[in-house]
Amino acid sequence: MRPIRVVVLERAYGRYRPEDFTPALLNLCSGLAVNVRVVGTVGRGWLLVELSGEDVEVAMRLIDMEMGLAPIRPDRLRKGSVIRGRISSLTGQGLYVDIGVFEPVNLEARVPLQALRAQLADGRELDMGGLSELFCLAENLPLEVRLLEDPSRALEEGRPVLAELSEGQVRLVESWVSCGLDRVLVLGASHHALKRTVSRLRLHEQVASLGRLGLLENYVLLKLGAPTRKIAKKLRKKLKEALVLVFRPLRIIREFPGRYVSLSL
Repeated sequence: MRPIRVVVLERAYGRYRPEDFTPALLNLCSGLAVNVRVVGTVGRGWLLVELSGEDVEVAMRLIDMEMGLAPIRPDRLRKGSVIRGRISSLTGQGLYVDIGVFEPVNLEARVPLQALRAQLADGRELDMGGLSELFCLAENLPLEVRLLEDPSRALEEGRPVLAELSEGQVRLVESWVSCGLDRVLVLGASHHALKRTVSRLRLHEQVASLGRLGLLENYVLLKLGAPTRKIAKKLRKKLKEALVLVFRPLRIIREFPGRYVSLSL
């Protein structure tokens, strides 16, 4: 059987090279009769992965379930499709998400500011700067969206496809708020690099757990009473190429009591 190539919804950026991610794919597919390697990138940094062996189909389903496979073309999506991408940019009118559509040209999804206000901020008229600070909306953050129109039509008209946050994405934010514990998000560093840094800084007594959002997007869940700002500052100093953000549930609850107080009870 000839090798099969797929595009995985994980991006290589910063100092990381495509081949650096092969071990993560091999680990995911461990136990399967399949050879997996990252052979490059396509689009705006999406990983191009080559698979061969008896269990290729099983490996593809597993990768799709855990990381997602890029649709590549707009005709593989439709109105109502839910797709996981990465924030590519923020403007005063909302944000743009790279959803892995790059043939024949790159097609992004646009989530308007009004939609973000309705879904996250109880309809309050916060500007994009305020929303991005509270909810850690930043370039390269993984984000799941639901398309509100046919992407092929948007492509024909030469504009981004209109979208909103998916129900799953909103529930994730709600779960972070209801947890009540601060998180420090680290975008642009591998899980291994973050884990090693936490160990070197001797932060274990203040850390509840480490979590993954993507191969280069992770978070540190802090214990109650941990000095969040101090820890974030230390991580920024050690992980100079990464973007370090702080997610503070209590601040969000105080800002939108009608939206989140009941979730925290």
